[in-house]
Amino acid sequence: MVKLLEDLLWCAALATWLMLFCGFAVAALRPLAKRIRLFIELGLKAPTK
Repeated sequence: MVKLLEDLLWCAALATWLMLFCGFAVAALRPLAKRIRLFIELGLKAPTK
């Protein structure tokens, strides 16, 4: 029973670290995604004369 509880705590700790990492990664990549989206919009616009 103790081993099961220890494994469960390790899984909870790993899930917590993964959620934190994903949160930081999303926050860091959000400006890059905005910039890429802007370049795509500018590239798809029809040239005006």
